[in-house]
Amino acid sequence: MEFEDHKPGVQCSTGQAEEQPKRHGKERQRPIIVAGGAAGAQRCAATLKAAGPQVRRARNWTEVMGLLDGEDPALLILDPGLKGMGLLEGVRLVRKMSPSLIPLVLGPLPLEIQGEVLRLGAAGVLPEDLPEPMLVEWVRSYEQRQRLRRENERMRDRMLESEAYLARILDHLDEGIITTDAGGRVLAANLAAREFCRLPAGYLPPQILESVPLSGDGLHTLAAAAARVLETGFYEGRFLLSPEGRPSFPVYFQGSVHRQPGGEVETILALRDLTSQEELELRVEESERLAALGQIAQGMAHEIRNPLMAVGGLVRRLERQLSAEEPGQAYLPAIRENVRRMETMVRDIDEYLRYVRVSSDHFRSIPLEDVLNDALNRLRSAADLSALHLEIELFDHLQIQGDAPSLTEMFFQIFRNAVEAMPQGGALRVQAFPENGQAVVRVTDSGRGIPLEHSSTIYHPFFTTKMTGAGMGLTKVHMITQRHRGRIDMDSRSQGGTTFTVRLPLAGIDAGPFEKR
Repeated sequence: MEFEDHKPGVQCSTGQAEEQPKRHGKERQRPIIVAGGAAGAQRCAATLKAAGPQVRRARNWTEVMGLLDGEDPALLILDPGLKGMGLLEGVRLVRKMSPSLIPLVLGPLPLEIQGEVLRLGAAGVLPEDLPEPMLVEWVRSYEQRQRLRRENERMRDRMLESEAYLARILDHLDEGIITTDAGGRVLAANLAAREFCRLPAGYLPPQILESVPLSGDGLHTLAAAAARVLETGFYEGRFLLSPEGRPSFPVYFQGSVHRQPGGEVETILALRDLTSQEELELRVEESERLAALGQIAQGMAHEIRNPLMAVGGLVRRLERQLSAEEPGQAYLPAIRENVRRMETMVRDIDEYLRYVRVSSDHFRSIPLEDVLNDALNRLRSAADLSALHLEIELFDHLQIQGDAPSLTEMFFQIFRNAVEAMPQGGALRVQAFPENGQAVVRVTDSGRGIPLEHSSTIYHPFFTTKMTGAGMGLTKVHMITQRHRGRIDMDSRSQGGTTFTVRLPLAGIDAGPFEKR
């Protein structure tokens, strides 16, 4: 509602009157309701109408309620003698219906009634003998107060909406975000931070960061890191977060100081889980190391092959030329056996390099079941399985993208290692099933297990604990898995038994029943 001078001869339609304030960014003019038929109410209505604002009249409480239901008034001025209900009851009802509306009451009123009216939420009591100019000023001041109150409520609502929107955005971040005041009390924490630090939902106790272990750079708790941020203004580094009920994991921590317009100091703490990143870095390093070793193996095979053929040929010639009684004949079988072992090693290296050179252009969609059955059939031809209990659990119709001979060789090497770990017999279990868009093959044996000190080197070229072979089998397995954008993990128990888990991307899945064979 605005107090303005009316210009005669200028008329606007309702639609135009509503559009003009919008163009100037002003609030739409809202009427003043003057309720009552006594002389004071009539004088008040006439005075205000002459000053410019829209004035609506109501003769009783029923008409007041009708106007409140249909209008959005700026002020409500009440005659104490308004018919239909008592003044106190009416003010209470108005405040319930329109909490943001400020009612004014025309005087005079007994002191005890005046106090009760103000207590119920009336903005004030207008004196009966108030001069007209002063009446206009009083109403104007109350109207401005009401407008400011509405603007403040709108700003508060917008701020609350913005805070809620920002909180929803922060809850979608993978990084944990925590804000604290200068005393280290938590002001807010997003969903990731609550999960990282195992913070409870809802209200957070003031000093809860004292209970979150964060180790590194001489610090022991997240509260200590927040204190370091306050001291230095900015602080970052890699730490180990050890929340209760969860294994420790590496995080990147960064904290900075933020000063509010009023001078209050807050800290913003950010936590990023480095587990996946560090695992990826380790895998990249391992892949680069294996690639370098593969190049060395290729060079060794090339340099050894020709001299080895010459040595083998000379041994065979000596066997033919030397008589049976010649003393040198005693050494020839050992030389011949070691030449054979070296030739086998070179062949293993050549085979490894052959699979390395398989291009992904030759990959096609193949049934995983066929690959596993081909590898098992090859195992049955290469090893005696009579002392083994073989349990196969395959999920039907799993399709993977790859090179069938390479994948068959990979699973054959895993199966053969499992069988060789059980020379006295045991149990071999092969499972295949879908999980999170991947085909998972789990191979478990009941053999002697892999010593912990060997767990980081089993995929290295030429690593073997056996008397035969070049030690290229698991190197080949690791390489083929990576070539197919997969992953292989090993879990070996000290009391015996090893599990290799291979994960390969699915080319498509038509999930049939889980079948045990």
